[in-house]
Amino acid sequence: MTKIGPTGDYPHGKLNDDDEGGLMTGVTHLDSGEVIINFGKPVAWFGMPKEIAIDFAKLVLKHAGAKTISIEF
Repeated sequence: MTKIGPTGDYPHGKLNDDDEGGLMTGVTHLDSGEVIINFGKPVAWFGMPKEIAIDFAKLVLKHAGAKTISIEF
């Protein structure tokens, strides 16, 4: 199991002065239907390259119960 929270690195470079570095997140869901996203620490914002954002969105949709996910540009 991977530890959730700060990674101590800047995997895509430092975005700005407020950037605190990489963050390992956990996504899961409860039997009652709620989707849980765990950042492992208080987070004001997070950024990621668009490819990772798409994968993150798919993961959240999967945990929300989506059967089919189609993304077009």
